[in-house]
Amino acid sequence: MKCPSCKFPTPEEAEECPRCGVIFAKWQPRPVILHDHDPVEDGRLGKRELKILGIGLAAAIVVTFVPFLSFVFLTLKTLFHELGHAVVSWILGTPAIPAFDFAFGGGFTHQGSFHVSIALAVAIGFGWIGWRLRNNMRGLIALAFVFVLWLICVSADWRRETVVAAAGPAFELIIAGALFYQALSGVGWRIPEIERPLGAFCAFFVQIYAMQFPLRLINDPDFLAWYQEGKGGAIMNDLEVVALNLHIHTPLNPGIKGMAMALFVFSFVPIAFAVFWHLNRKKVRKSVDALLAV
Repeated sequence: MKCPSCKFPTPEEAEECPRCGVIFAKWQPRPVILHDHDPVEDGRLGKRELKILGIGLAAAIVVTFVPFLSFVFLTLKTLFHELGHAVVSWILGTPAIPAFDFAFGGGFTHQGSFHVSIALAVAIGFGWIGWRLRNNMRGLIALAFVFVLWLICVSADWRRETVVAAAGPAFELIIAGALFYQALSGVGWRIPEIERPLGAFCAFFVQIYAMQFPLRLINDPDFLAWYQEGKGGAIMNDLEVVALNLHIHTPLNPGIKGMAMALFVFSFVPIAFAVFWHLNRKKVRKSVDALLAV
C-alpha cells in the first residue's frame, strides 16, 4: 500500500510510514481551505518574534566580524545580487546567466544581446495578465502602470543597462526583506523552529553589509578608489554604471557617492515594509486580493 500522507510505498503490515513517520491508525486527511476563506490575522512583535530576531541578529553580528565566516556567507549575498541582474535582464529582453566570479571575487552575470522576441514574449505576458484582470479596474490600472514603466526601461539601451545594474544591489535588500517577513510571520517554512532564526540571520547579515558598503564608499577614499577601478580593472561596478548613465542621459549627476547614499537610504525600505506587512497582514492581504481578483 501507499502512505496516505506522503504516498511512499509501504508494507501492508506496517503501522507507520518509514519515510514521513505518520502513524496510520491516527492519520486523518487535512481539511482543504480555499484561498478566499483562508483566515489571516495581523502579526505582532511579541516575545517569540523578538527572540527569533535577536538570535538572527546576534548570529549575523558574529559572522560579520569573523573574517572567515563573513567570507563564506558573502556567497549568499552574491547569489541574491547576481540573481537580481539575471532576472531583470530577462524581463528586459536580454538573456543572462548568473555566476560566481572565481577570478576577481564576488559574482558576474553573463549577458547576451537584446532580443526583441524576448521583449515581445514579456509584453504578451502583460497582455495575458491584463485579459485575466479585464473585470478588475484597480488591477488593470496597477498593471498598466507597471507596463508603462517596463516599456520605458526596455525601449533604450542605456535604460536597460541602468535598471539591470541597479537590480543587483536592490535584489539583495528585497530578498532580505522577504526573509525578514518570513522570520517574523513564520510563513513559508517547513520547520519554523529552525528556519525562522536562520531566515532572520540571512536578512540581518545582508542588511548589515548593505549598510556598511555604501557608508564605506562615502567615507573611505581608498575604498572608493578601489571601487572605481572596476572588476579586473576593466568592467565598471554597478553604482558607477548607474551614476554615469544618469549623468550622460539625464540632468542628474549623483556620482558614486550620491548613488551610495541612495542605496543606504533604500536599505531600510524593504525591512520597514516587511514589518508593516507583518503588523497589517489583514489589510495587505485584502489589498493584494483586490488587485489580483479575476
